[in-house]
Amino acid sequence: MTTTQPVLDQPATAASAPVVLYAFPARAWKRDEYAALQDSAVAPSLVVLSEPDGEATWAGDSVEAMADRYAQAIALHAQKTKPRPIALFGWSVGALVALEVARLLRERFDIAWVGAVDIAAFPQMRAALAGIPPLEATEREALDGVLQDWLARSAMRGLWQQTLGRMARPQHDMFLREVVQAYGAALPADGPAAGSQEHTLWSRVNCMRLGIAHVAGDDKPAPVRWWMSQEMAASPGARTEGVEVIAGSDHVGVLADRALHAAVQQALQEAGARSR
Repeated sequence: MTTTQPVLDQPATAASAPVVLYAFPARAWKRDEYAALQDSAVAPSLVVLSEPDGEATWAGDSVEAMADRYAQAIALHAQKTKPRPIALFGWSVGALVALEVARLLRERFDIAWVGAVDIAAFPQMRAALAGIPPLEATEREALDGVLQDWLARSAMRGLWQQTLGRMARPQHDMFLREVVQAYGAALPADGPAAGSQEHTLWSRVNCMRLGIAHVAGDDKPAPVRWWMSQEMAASPGARTEGVEVIAGSDHVGVLADRALHAAVQQALQEAGARSR
């Protein structure tokens, strides 16, 4: 698997910001997940890391490997600026990456805080997956035949194969049940364009694969600020103790919510005041 190098998208003001906020997209190539945040009051401190041509890498990636690349990129970037605190921020899978980057950098940087948005669903998915009985061999064989027929028609076959090849058997069984069986003859094959039904399905499936596969340590490498969309907070089993719920928001739209922007800005201001 060919890996890509992270690109840092930053305003000129980031060089003089009291605290630099590094943000990690859930989908490694999709820096525009943070477009609304880049247009907010947070923008002068915000550096978004992404891998613009990284779909093929991300298809078979791991949270640990992504975090390692991003940590190295941050270390190189920090060498060019004055020493100061940093904050790390992520949404969905990006929040897992942010926490892992903090573990890698905690001995070398003053990490003011890590911001995690809508990270809670992955432990629930993992627990649910552990309680689902495996497919019978005959059922798996039949569904796998449908899968292979679909992949033969798909222009995204390579990406799907990388993603499916990194799934453990229980998650692969879940994919056969909840995607192949559920969609049946309606399995989309209109990719690979961004926004197509197939591309959207693949990116959602790979996000779930990455999140379910990553088991974070119990230790917190830095102070963590937890934010959650109202949609996620209302989901069965959601734990909201110590979490700031962004009222009226859903999982996809929470990054554009002004209440979240204000909360992030306040956290940056508090960290900046402490560093003076």
